Amino acid sequence: MSSAAPLAAGSDARSRIEAAALDLFEQQGYAQTTVEAISQRAGVARRTFFLHFPSKDAVVFLHHEELSERVRIFLEDRGDAPAIASMREAVRMVFADYVEVDPEIALRRYRLVKQVPELRAREIAWVQRYRVLFGRYLHSRLDARPNGALEAEAMAGSFASIHNHMLRRWLKGDLSAEPMRDLDEALDWLASAYDMVTRGGTPRRLVVAVFDEGTDPQALSDGVGRALAEAAAQGPDGPTSEPPAASRRRRSATD
Repeated sequence: MSSAAPLAAGSDARSRIEAAALDLFEQQGYAQTTVEAISQRAGVARRTFFLHFPSKDAVVFLHHEELSERVRIFLEDRGDAPAIASMREAVRMVFADYVEVDPEIALRRYRLVKQVPELRAREIAWVQRYRVLFGRYLHSRLDARPNGALEAEAMAGSFASIHNHMLRRWLKGDLSAEPMRDLDEALDWLASAYDMVTRGGTPRRLVVAVFDEGTDPQALSDGVGRALAEAAAQGPDGPTSEPPAASRRRRSATD
Protein backbone atom coordinates (compact mmCIF):
# COMPACT_ATOMS: atom_id res chain seq x y z
CA MET A 1 0.00 0.00 0.00
CA SER A 2 1.34 3.40 -0.95
CA SER A 3 2.36 5.82 1.80
CA ALA A 4 1.63 8.84 -0.40
CA ALA A 5 -0.52 11.51 1.19
CA PRO A 6 -4.24 11.51 0.32
CA LEU A 7 -5.39 13.86 -2.41
CA ALA A 8 -7.07 17.12 -1.47
CA ALA A 9 -10.75 16.72 -0.68
CA GLY A 10 -11.85 19.72 -2.71
CA SER A 11 -12.58 17.78 -5.90
CA ASP A 12 -15.41 15.28 -6.27
CA ALA A 13 -14.83 11.74 -5.06
CA ARG A 14 -14.90 10.12 -8.49
CA SER A 15 -12.25 12.47 -9.89
CA ARG A 16 -10.07 11.95 -6.81
CA ILE A 17 -10.34 8.18 -7.13
CA GLU A 18 -9.44 8.29 -10.81
CA ALA A 19 -6.47 10.59 -10.22
CA ALA A 20 -5.26 8.49 -7.27
CA ALA A 21 -5.54 5.26 -9.25
CA LEU A 22 -3.58 6.61 -12.20
CA ASP A 23 -0.92 8.01 -9.86
CA LEU A 24 -0.46 4.63 -8.20
CA PHE A 25 -0.61 2.67 -11.45
CA GLU A 26 2.23 4.84 -12.76
CA GLN A 27 4.27 4.79 -9.54
CA GLN A 28 4.05 1.15 -8.48
CA GLY A 29 2.45 -0.72 -11.36
CA TYR A 30 -1.11 -1.76 -12.17
CA ALA A 31 -0.89 -5.29 -10.77
CA GLN A 32 0.69 -4.11 -7.51
CA THR A 33 -2.00 -1.51 -6.82
CA THR A 34 -5.01 -2.50 -4.72
CA VAL A 35 -8.42 -0.92 -4.28
CA GLU A 36 -7.47 -0.25 -0.66
CA ALA A 37 -4.39 1.69 -1.75
CA ILE A 38 -6.40 3.72 -4.26
CA SER A 39 -9.05 4.52 -1.64
CA GLN A 40 -6.43 5.64 0.88
CA ARG A 41 -4.66 7.80 -1.69
CA ALA A 42 -7.98 9.38 -2.74
CA GLY A 43 -9.02 9.96 0.88
CA VAL A 44 -12.23 7.96 0.57
CA ALA A 45 -13.62 4.82 2.18
CA ARG A 46 -13.36 1.52 0.30
CA ARG A 47 -17.13 1.40 -0.06
CA THR A 48 -17.03 4.87 -1.67
CA PHE A 49 -14.65 3.50 -4.29
CA PHE A 50 -17.18 0.82 -5.19
CA LEU A 51 -20.00 3.35 -5.35
CA HIS A 52 -18.19 4.89 -8.34
CA PHE A 53 -16.25 1.98 -9.86
CA PRO A 54 -17.24 -1.70 -9.78
CA SER A 55 -13.62 -2.85 -10.04
CA LYS A 56 -10.03 -1.64 -10.29
CA ASP A 57 -9.93 -1.89 -14.08
CA ALA A 58 -13.19 0.09 -14.32
CA VAL A 59 -11.14 3.16 -13.36
CA VAL A 60 -9.51 2.79 -16.77
CA PHE A 61 -12.54 1.72 -18.82
CA LEU A 62 -15.74 3.05 -17.23
CA HIS A 63 -15.63 6.10 -19.50
CA HIS A 64 -16.05 3.72 -22.46
CA GLU A 65 -19.22 2.28 -20.93
CA GLU A 66 -20.72 5.71 -20.42
CA LEU A 67 -19.58 7.14 -23.75
CA SER A 68 -20.83 4.19 -25.80
CA GLU A 69 -24.24 4.53 -24.17
CA ARG A 70 -24.39 8.23 -25.09
CA VAL A 71 -23.44 7.41 -28.67
CA ARG A 72 -26.06 4.64 -28.84
CA ILE A 73 -28.80 6.99 -27.64
CA PHE A 74 -27.67 9.71 -30.04
CA LEU A 75 -27.84 7.39 -33.05
CA GLU A 76 -31.19 5.92 -32.02
CA ASP A 77 -32.63 9.43 -31.77
CA ARG A 78 -31.46 10.47 -35.25
CA GLY A 79 -34.56 9.12 -36.96
CA ASP A 80 -34.46 9.81 -40.70
CA ALA A 81 -31.48 12.17 -40.51
CA PRO A 82 -28.85 11.48 -43.21
CA ALA A 83 -26.77 8.47 -42.22
CA ILE A 84 -23.46 10.05 -43.21
CA ALA A 85 -24.12 13.17 -41.13
CA SER A 86 -25.20 11.03 -38.16
CA MET A 87 -22.05 8.94 -38.36
CA ARG A 88 -19.86 12.04 -38.55
CA GLU A 89 -21.38 13.36 -35.33
CA ALA A 90 -21.07 9.99 -33.58
CA VAL A 91 -17.37 9.78 -34.46
CA ARG A 92 -16.87 13.37 -33.31
CA MET A 93 -18.51 12.53 -29.97
CA VAL A 94 -16.09 9.68 -29.33
CA PHE A 95 -13.03 11.64 -30.47
CA ALA A 96 -13.97 14.72 -28.44
CA ASP A 97 -14.16 12.62 -25.29
CA TYR A 98 -10.41 12.13 -25.62
CA VAL A 99 -9.18 15.45 -26.94
CA GLU A 100 -11.58 17.94 -25.31
CA VAL A 101 -13.11 16.52 -22.11
CA ASP A 102 -9.87 15.72 -20.26
CA PRO A 103 -6.95 15.20 -22.65
CA GLU A 104 -4.38 14.72 -19.86
CA ILE A 105 -6.36 11.83 -18.35
CA ALA A 106 -6.80 10.33 -21.81
CA LEU A 107 -3.04 10.43 -22.42
CA ARG A 108 -2.33 8.84 -19.05
CA ARG A 109 -4.82 6.04 -19.75
CA TYR A 110 -3.17 5.47 -23.14
CA ARG A 111 0.30 5.14 -21.62
CA LEU A 112 -0.99 2.75 -18.99
CA VAL A 113 -2.89 0.55 -21.45
CA LYS A 114 0.21 0.27 -23.65
CA GLN A 115 2.20 -1.10 -20.72
CA VAL A 116 -0.30 -3.64 -19.34
CA PRO A 117 -1.24 -6.55 -21.65
CA GLU A 118 -4.52 -7.37 -19.88
CA LEU A 119 -5.63 -3.75 -20.20
CA ARG A 120 -4.52 -3.64 -23.82
CA ALA A 121 -6.77 -6.62 -24.59
CA ARG A 122 -9.71 -4.86 -22.93
CA GLU A 123 -9.04 -1.69 -24.93
CA ILE A 124 -9.03 -3.64 -28.20
CA ALA A 125 -12.39 -5.16 -27.23
CA TRP A 126 -13.80 -1.69 -26.61
CA VAL A 127 -12.60 -0.46 -29.99
CA GLN A 128 -14.52 -3.32 -31.57
CA ARG A 129 -17.64 -2.47 -29.57
CA TYR A 130 -17.76 1.02 -31.10
CA ARG A 131 -17.47 -0.51 -34.55
CA VAL A 132 -20.36 -2.89 -33.74
CA LEU A 133 -22.40 0.06 -32.46
CA PHE A 134 -21.81 1.96 -35.72
CA GLY A 135 -22.69 -1.13 -37.75
CA ARG A 136 -25.96 -1.72 -35.89
CA TYR A 137 -27.10 1.82 -36.63
CA LEU A 138 -26.07 1.70 -40.29
CA HIS A 139 -27.77 -1.66 -40.83
CA SER A 140 -30.99 -0.18 -39.46
CA ARG A 141 -30.75 2.60 -42.05
CA LEU A 142 -29.39 0.81 -45.12
CA ASP A 143 -30.35 -2.87 -45.08
CA ALA A 144 -33.54 -2.34 -47.08
CA ARG A 145 -31.54 -1.04 -50.06
CA PRO A 146 -29.83 -3.18 -52.68
CA ASN A 147 -26.43 -4.11 -51.21
CA GLY A 148 -27.45 -2.20 -48.09
CA ALA A 149 -25.97 -4.73 -45.66
CA LEU A 150 -22.67 -4.57 -47.53
CA GLU A 151 -22.72 -0.78 -47.47
CA ALA A 152 -23.45 -0.79 -43.73
CA GLU A 153 -20.50 -3.05 -42.94
CA ALA A 154 -18.12 -1.12 -45.18
CA MET A 155 -19.19 2.23 -43.79
CA ALA A 156 -19.06 1.11 -40.15
CA GLY A 157 -15.53 -0.16 -40.64
CA SER A 158 -14.48 2.98 -42.48
CA PHE A 159 -15.79 5.41 -39.86
CA ALA A 160 -14.28 3.36 -37.04
CA SER A 161 -10.95 3.22 -38.87
CA ILE A 162 -10.90 6.98 -39.46
CA HIS A 163 -11.54 7.57 -35.75
CA ASN A 164 -8.89 5.09 -34.63
CA HIS A 165 -6.30 6.41 -37.07
CA MET A 166 -6.82 10.03 -36.03
CA LEU A 167 -6.88 9.12 -32.33
CA ARG A 168 -3.58 7.24 -32.60
CA ARG A 169 -2.05 10.25 -34.31
CA TRP A 170 -3.30 12.56 -31.57
CA LEU A 171 -2.03 10.28 -28.80
CA LYS A 172 1.40 10.32 -30.46
CA GLY A 173 1.35 14.12 -30.80
CA ASP A 174 1.04 13.93 -34.57
CA LEU A 175 -1.95 16.28 -35.04
CA SER A 176 -2.19 20.07 -35.03
CA ALA A 177 -3.24 22.21 -32.08
CA GLU A 178 -6.82 21.82 -33.35
CA PRO A 179 -7.41 18.05 -33.43
CA MET A 180 -11.16 18.36 -33.99
CA ARG A 181 -10.46 20.31 -37.17
CA ASP A 182 -8.03 17.61 -38.26
CA LEU A 183 -10.71 14.99 -37.66
CA ASP A 184 -13.26 17.00 -39.63
CA GLU A 185 -10.90 17.12 -42.60
CA ALA A 186 -10.50 13.34 -42.46
CA LEU A 187 -14.27 12.90 -42.24
CA ASP A 188 -14.74 15.24 -45.20
CA TRP A 189 -12.48 12.96 -47.21
CA LEU A 190 -14.43 9.88 -46.16
CA ALA A 191 -17.79 11.52 -46.86
CA SER A 192 -16.68 12.44 -50.37
CA ALA A 193 -15.71 8.80 -50.94
CA TYR A 194 -19.25 7.81 -49.99
CA ASP A 195 -20.91 10.51 -52.06
CA MET A 196 -22.99 7.98 -54.01
CA VAL A 197 -24.13 6.33 -50.79
CA THR A 198 -25.14 9.69 -49.35
CA ARG A 199 -27.32 10.24 -52.42
CA GLY A 200 -28.92 6.83 -52.23
CA GLY A 201 -27.22 5.69 -55.43
CA THR A 202 -28.36 8.70 -57.44
CA PRO A 203 -25.52 9.93 -59.68
CA ARG A 204 -24.27 13.48 -59.27
CA ARG A 205 -25.84 15.68 -61.92
CA LEU A 206 -23.87 18.22 -63.91
CA VAL A 207 -25.57 21.42 -64.94
CA VAL A 208 -24.46 22.38 -68.44
CA ALA A 209 -25.58 25.70 -69.84
CA VAL A 210 -25.40 25.96 -73.63
CA PHE A 211 -26.53 29.29 -75.03
CA ASP A 212 -26.20 31.47 -78.05
CA GLU A 213 -23.91 34.43 -78.21
CA GLY A 214 -25.80 37.53 -77.16
CA THR A 215 -28.00 35.77 -74.57
CA ASP A 216 -29.02 38.11 -71.75
CA PRO A 217 -26.58 37.42 -68.83
CA GLN A 218 -29.29 37.81 -66.17
CA ALA A 219 -31.57 35.31 -67.89
CA LEU A 220 -28.65 32.89 -68.12
CA SER A 221 -27.78 33.35 -64.44
CA ASP A 222 -31.38 32.80 -63.37
CA GLY A 223 -31.64 29.62 -65.42
CA VAL A 224 -28.42 28.15 -64.08
CA GLY A 225 -29.45 29.02 -60.51
CA ARG A 226 -32.73 27.16 -60.89
CA ALA A 227 -30.98 24.12 -62.34
CA LEU A 228 -28.44 24.06 -59.51
CA ALA A 229 -31.18 24.27 -56.89
CA GLU A 230 -33.04 21.36 -58.49
CA ALA A 231 -29.88 19.24 -58.65
CA ALA A 232 -28.95 19.98 -55.02
CA ALA A 233 -32.40 18.91 -53.81
CA GLN A 234 -32.28 15.44 -55.36
CA GLY A 235 -31.65 12.26 -53.40
CA PRO A 236 -33.23 10.81 -50.25
CA ASP A 237 -30.82 12.56 -47.90
CA GLY A 238 -31.86 16.02 -49.05
CA PRO A 239 -29.58 18.88 -50.13
CA THR A 240 -25.90 18.19 -50.12
CA SER A 241 -23.35 20.27 -48.27
CA GLU A 242 -21.74 21.48 -51.45
CA PRO A 243 -23.43 22.33 -54.79
CA PRO A 244 -22.97 20.08 -57.82
CA ALA A 245 -20.40 21.26 -60.32
CA ALA A 246 -21.74 23.52 -63.01
CA SER A 247 -20.18 23.63 -66.42
CA ARG A 248 -20.80 26.58 -68.70
CA ARG A 249 -19.82 26.54 -72.34
CA ARG A 250 -20.17 29.56 -74.54
CA ARG A 251 -20.87 28.98 -78.21
CA SER A 252 -18.52 31.10 -80.28
CA ALA A 253 -19.38 32.62 -83.60
CA THR A 254 -17.21 29.99 -85.29
CA ASP A 255 -19.16 27.00 -83.84
